[in-house]
Amino acid sequence: MAVYAFGPFVLDSAERWLTRDGRRIAVPGKAWQILLLLVEARGRLVAHETLRAKLWPDIVVEERTLTVHVSTLRKSLGPGPAGGYLETVAREGYRLSVPVRVQATAEPSPVVGGAPPPPEMRTLAVKAFSTRTAADADTYIGVGIADAVSTVLGAVPGLTVWPIDAMQDLTGASDTVEACRALGVGVLLDGTVQRSADRLEIAARLIDVESGRTRWSERFERPHGDSAALQDAIATWAASTLPQVPAAEHRLHSYRPRTSEAYFLQLQARANLKPFMRLPLLKALSLFEQAVAIDPNYAMAHAGLASTYLRMSSTALLRPLPVDEAMPMARRSAERALAIDEGLAEAWAVLGRVKMEYDWDWDGAEADLTHAVALNGSSVEALAATAEFLSVMGRHDEAIETMEQARRLDPRSVETLQHLGIVYWMADKAEQALEVVAESLAIVPESPRGHYGRMLIFDQLGRRDEAMVERLATLRGLSVAQGLAEHVEALARSQGWRAAMEVWIGLLERTNRWEGAAMQWMAAGEPSRALDALEHCVKARTTYLGFTGQSPCFRALHGDPRFQGVLRALKLEGRIGGARSVIA
Repeated sequence: MAVYAFGPFVLDSAERWLTRDGRRIAVPGKAWQILLLLVEARGRLVAHETLRAKLWPDIVVEERTLTVHVSTLRKSLGPGPAGGYLETVAREGYRLSVPVRVQATAEPSPVVGGAPPPPEMRTLAVKAFSTRTAADADTYIGVGIADAVSTVLGAVPGLTVWPIDAMQDLTGASDTVEACRALGVGVLLDGTVQRSADRLEIAARLIDVESGRTRWSERFERPHGDSAALQDAIATWAASTLPQVPAAEHRLHSYRPRTSEAYFLQLQARANLKPFMRLPLLKALSLFEQAVAIDPNYAMAHAGLASTYLRMSSTALLRPLPVDEAMPMARRSAERALAIDEGLAEAWAVLGRVKMEYDWDWDGAEADLTHAVALNGSSVEALAATAEFLSVMGRHDEAIETMEQARRLDPRSVETLQHLGIVYWMADKAEQALEVVAESLAIVPESPRGHYGRMLIFDQLGRRDEAMVERLATLRGLSVAQGLAEHVEALARSQGWRAAMEVWIGLLERTNRWEGAAMQWMAAGEPSRALDALEHCVKARTTYLGFTGQSPCFRALHGDPRFQGVLRALKLEGRIGGARSVIA
């Protein structure tokens, strides 16, 4: 173990930290391993074969997996000399392009992130632009453009961007400013939209959250046919106005679609993609398809289409499209988006999820998800997917830290809170999981997913009465279970808990919620039937199947040959055995 200095960087291999000009920077797992190998080589070439053998011993990975992790490392290191700090030797390998020296003694470990600048120097929230003067049919424009601006700004190094969802349901200016203060946001970007027959105009302002006063304002106007340039102009203005953004990063841009019709279809589609609901999802699908039909080179529309297909494979939405159709289509759309623009974090995150939930390609998933976060560290979707991957691997502290980061960016997202609850539960922190899911229910009290999650945890803890309360609340919120809550409640009173459970589990199986059925059979003391359900999950490639090896519900099955067969099918055998929660 040693301390190395190269260029503006200092790397401590023992303490596992890297600084640039005295400020600590984050380098994800595999990218860190690559950097350490390159630093230890002291400028000598490190062959592709050496890197693959060190990073993935005894596992064959595709060539692109290494390339993606190297690209992530380049992003982490940031701008440097011509060609960057890493030199690519075609078909051979990589080496550092600057001299490396070994320091005799370690410098004091820096504070994480270095000395933090004031909030207004590093954090920005974006609120959906007001469309009060626009027709009702045009309200999506304010949501869509603000969302696009936050996506562009989220890729700016050194800037943390809260998405528009974090500001949802806040109508008054004072409410929004107070919410920003509670989140630790320094600057708020909002605006108003006016649309005429042939032009689009936005008045934008940057508000200093501490004082509540507008610090900067600007008006932007473009013809409808150049509406995409409007969002880029706003993003560039915000980036150049905020003092923490380097001048080199001001040149922000996105693809100009062929027609304004494609642009507005894409905006409308994204507004429908935001709620995690079946009918808006189907509408988003149609709108994205129309956008790419008009403009086949519209990368953002292809990425949105990939996200739509991914959601259509979700068992939580009862799979509007069969998984064997939805997942390959999500992959193709994401790959098409990246062929046009390889810098789209959304498309990388979709590819990572496809590999995690459908292919069970864990190395490929890690590469793509890590790359997505490196491209846009403010992407809640990329952070949440990465946290789930880390949880599946038994890397619970990293999973919680990453998921909490997603929560800080979007604390009112019910989906984020419920996924955080899963991550806490997998880490043997059941009480924290219950609290987080209860927080999601405080936002949307009727959410069946929230009550369902609490039910599973209560059952695993043996708290049957509390679980039954949540089970009945779940049934009352399910459209496919009208009147069943009363029947289950009556059965529990007249024939006992077991009779009620069998009716409930029957519903889970009929509606293809096989993971839930497996966990409920374990709660009912039927491990054989739980294994039947798990094996069905493997055939159906259910959404959350990767958590099987970490789930507290299945601990009693770990020595069972059938359970080990499930882990082998998921390609998890040998990957999670070191996690204490798995072998406890």
